[in-house]
Amino acid sequence: MGETDGDKEEKSSADLLKNTASNIMRLADEIHQCEGRKKYLAHTKSPSDGGDVRWYFRKVPMEKNEVAAAVPRAETVEKSEYFRFGMRDSLAIEASFLQQEEKLLSIWWKEYAECSDGPKGSPASVSKSDPLLKPFPLEDSKAAEPYFNEEERVGVPVKGGLYEVDLVRRHCFPVYWDGDNRRVLRGHWFARKGGLDWLPLREDISEQLEFAYHSKVWRRRTFQPSGLFAARVDMQGSSPGLHGLFTGEDDTWEAWLNVDASGISSIVKFGGKGVKLRRGYAPSKSPKPTQDELRQQKEEEMDDYCSQVPVRHLVFMVHGIGQRLEKANLVDDVGIFRHITASLAEQHLTSYQRRTQRILFIPCQWRKSLKLSGESAVEKCTLPGVRGLRVTLSATVHDVLYYMSPIYCQDIIDSVSNQLNKLYLKFLKRNPGYDGKVSLYGHSLGSVLSYDILCHQETLTSPFPMEWIYKDKIKYESCTPNDMKSSGYDSRGKNFNDIVTLDQVGLGVDRGQRETVSGEEDGPDDCKKIDGEVLACGLDQPDEDVFRHDENTTVNSLRDEIDRLNARINELESKKAEGGQAVENESVSKDSSCHQNETLKSYTPLIKYTKLEFKVDTFFAVGSPLGVFLSLRNVRIGIGKGKDYWDNENIIEEMPSCRQMFNIFHPFDPVAYRVEPLVCRDYFNTRPVIIPYHKGGKRLHIGFQEFVEDVASSSHGVLERMSSVKGKMLALLDGDVVGEETTPEEPEVVERSYGSIMLETLTGSEDGRIDHVLQDKTFQHQYISAVGAHTNYWKDLDTALFVLKHLYRDIPEEPEAPDEFMENESNDGNSDWNGWYDTEELAEEDLPLTFSNIKSVKRFTRRAKSFIGP
Repeated sequence: MGETDGDKEEKSSADLLKNTASNIMRLADEIHQCEGRKKYLAHTKSPSDGGDVRWYFRKVPMEKNEVAAAVPRAETVEKSEYFRFGMRDSLAIEASFLQQEEKLLSIWWKEYAECSDGPKGSPASVSKSDPLLKPFPLEDSKAAEPYFNEEERVGVPVKGGLYEVDLVRRHCFPVYWDGDNRRVLRGHWFARKGGLDWLPLREDISEQLEFAYHSKVWRRRTFQPSGLFAARVDMQGSSPGLHGLFTGEDDTWEAWLNVDASGISSIVKFGGKGVKLRRGYAPSKSPKPTQDELRQQKEEEMDDYCSQVPVRHLVFMVHGIGQRLEKANLVDDVGIFRHITASLAEQHLTSYQRRTQRILFIPCQWRKSLKLSGESAVEKCTLPGVRGLRVTLSATVHDVLYYMSPIYCQDIIDSVSNQLNKLYLKFLKRNPGYDGKVSLYGHSLGSVLSYDILCHQETLTSPFPMEWIYKDKIKYESCTPNDMKSSGYDSRGKNFNDIVTLDQVGLGVDRGQRETVSGEEDGPDDCKKIDGEVLACGLDQPDEDVFRHDENTTVNSLRDEIDRLNARINELESKKAEGGQAVENESVSKDSSCHQNETLKSYTPLIKYTKLEFKVDTFFAVGSPLGVFLSLRNVRIGIGKGKDYWDNENIIEEMPSCRQMFNIFHPFDPVAYRVEPLVCRDYFNTRPVIIPYHKGGKRLHIGFQEFVEDVASSSHGVLERMSSVKGKMLALLDGDVVGEETTPEEPEVVERSYGSIMLETLTGSEDGRIDHVLQDKTFQHQYISAVGAHTNYWKDLDTALFVLKHLYRDIPEEPEAPDEFMENESNDGNSDWNGWYDTEELAEEDLPLTFSNIKSVKRFTRRAKSFIGP
């Protein structure tokens, strides 16, 4: 069946709201061609007349059931309450508003009427059948069905695509996380309460003033009781006695907002003409802008940059422990990291790199909506003493214990995987045809979760990673964990999932002295209790028939087991007749060993991993305890051929599905561990790579320490060479080498070890490294640094710069052929060129001493090239 006209219209509306490059370029032309735009242009030559409409958003989130028409309560907003959207974001919102202006204004006035009389129920009294109240339909995607169970809100993308504006409800809401709505206000008429800043008026006041403006009400001026010759416009639905006054002619009209002496207004509390008004936005003329104004200008510049440069690299930030704490907020942490990287990009990246790609950091909140059944039991067992400390431990350390439990490990893995896929599909729906890269940034426990998911993208089923710790090592001699991991089936061809299911409902055997479960002993309530345990072991939704088994089912299962054993006995008897008693003993021994190991496999909990909808380019493990987790699991990073290399038959090898992996940590972080010793034995005593200081080079004490170590190493090498020369001289004097022909020594070909090859596989380079350590501060004690080292990665400049540099490493600093933008930039630079040395460098003497300043070197190189020419 073909699509109806209504479906096509709704689909096209959704496509027009997507934050694509073509839509961004289309907005500037559409808004000028739009018929609705023409009536908002200036129709007079008055200095108070303008056509610029700016949109604002409220700094404070709205309450849960608060409607937009009830905010703000004052006729004009306070300067610190509302922030402007960027110019291009306002352009996008205004273009969408003009396309459906009549309907949006009708809905707005209905909602405002409800607020005037008092709310009668839901925040919006508009019929739910109104098509504008329905979310715009998103493109169909079968892969998206498991992650989208209800219609999703879609609005006008703003602030780099992280937020969207719902014009029907006048809300601004986050796209990739659950957050509060913020009031959106259309600034068309402005008032100057005092000072030099024009502040937007509430929409109901603006609409009435706009109607009076188009009616040219100033042509009907009369003498007012105050003696002023002006036209009066009473404001309906506002403070009693509030009115507007228009004076002058067409080219000189002016307007004020005033209130009668008997009236009370929140902004007008004095006589005379009142508050000056103007139509259209005008920038502030304050010679000394406030900190809020400077911050707002900076954010507008960043938003305009984000609206012009496409996203070419997507980074999902996976948090670790502590998100259940009251003050913990991953969204704020990622926001801080995003602002730091934006600031560093302006300093350390070239203009060509910045306009070639943009990085979008998205938080992955896997713990916020996850409810584990054991939490309530732990809460009941918690002692009342030192309550605050116990709550802190429960919200942090317990997440690690939950993940190490075979009961809750599956729930945590599913939460992370599903959240990642959900976020990626959301991004794809708003950025169709995206072919850029995707990376993962895992902090603390989040790095372990991300690593485990990446290691199981090919084999989606695996034994519980910590299970082998609780088993006796003897049981693994003939059937190693590698064998268990490589296949989801035992030697008899039976699926692990079926065996575990039988075990959970009591049909398994050889589990100590457990009693046989019958239909009479377990009722429906008991089945519900074990339901969660079955799911935690990696099974799908259990079949109700399994839980409603009876004695006949138990008897049939036992009969099948007896038949299988009889068949095995007959097989052994036939072998005995052919091969003799020796063969029988050997077969019986093998069968006993395999049966023992098969029993072990039968009760190994399985974890099912979800296939990610994207391929991971780079995996950043930050402040990660991954090293200790892998050590406890007896795991090494490899492709399964390193048993001889590690001289251990029981090790498990696994390789994450990513192009590159980095382990970033602070030297005094008590939670972080190294990873390279688990990849290559040669790096046991090799120091990790030092991450450069964001202001250039290495800190003073780090550089001095390396200098001393290099001198000691060089001295040791000189002594060894002198000792070798001394030995040769003595041998020459003794005549041992007389008459011998000296042949040039051929360089020995050193065969690369298995570990070095695996390290190259993980880093993409023969000399690549995984472990990277931050530089500690010069004058700070180790234990003082350890207090906040694990939580400071989000706002650490060195960490942010390292990640930023790596994500831009494939983009050259300058284009191969200079483009038009570069030519204009170079022409502007030559006109103001004052030499190779920047005067700003002379003012940087307060910076910490470093052994090199990469920023200064690059700046000098660019100036030298522009001076010398091609």
